[in-house]
Amino acid sequence: MKRYNAQAGRFSNRALLAFTQAGLPQTLTSRPRADGQPAEILLYDEIGFWGVTAKDFANQLAQVGPGPINLRINSPGGDVFDGLAIYASLKQHDGAVNVIIDGLAASAASYIALAGDTVMIAPNAFMMIHNAWGLVVGNKADMTATAGVMAKIDGQMAALYSGKTGQSVEEISALMDAETWFTAEEAKDAGLADVIVNDDRTISPSAKIDLTPDKDVLALAAEMAIASRQRMARLAEAENAL
Repeated sequence: MKRYNAQAGRFSNRALLAFTQAGLPQTLTSRPRADGQPAEILLYDEIGFWGVTAKDFANQLAQVGPGPINLRINSPGGDVFDGLAIYASLKQHDGAVNVIIDGLAASAASYIALAGDTVMIAPNAFMMIHNAWGLVVGNKADMTATAGVMAKIDGQMAALYSGKTGQSVEEISALMDAETWFTAEEAKDAGLADVIVNDDRTISPSAKIDLTPDKDVLALAAEMAIASRQRMARLAEAENAL
């Protein structure tokens, strides 16, 4: 089956709009361990059919092999089951997992982030949690049955957030009902993130991770800004065409 890849059509709701404004590239890539540093995986895309599937991610995880990894996230989320499978693969990884939220960890990406032993967030980044949503066609019995499944999915996600934050499932469910967006400070206060990247007071010297971009990353900055403007232009065209 060929993936749907119309770029403008992929950015048509609030979470995806925030993602395209972040200006980071859409990709899943990895960098092997070198000079004693953790391997690095970049999850900079949607989750599931339109972007990174659980199979895609598992293959990248297998390529870097056992040992510590830094998982960098900029994603609006996507398919709940691919997200849960990615979360499980990270929890089962043989080595420490450090998560760094560079731009956005929304929806499925927000609970993938919770698989980290340490969850770091850039000072201008965001997290978002909400209830699962989808489409169903059928009669009232189909609608009722689907609502029951969605409630079970929401309960599983609420349990993940509750386990990380220490808040009750009921408190988390209320935040999910409201589709809650967290700044870096709010995410840390809520217990979703452990560390704001530039907040050295909360990181012991032995736990610090070198997050300084190398020359290749800096060289991409201009291209990333241009790509962001191009995605915004395509988004505007798509919305005007509706």
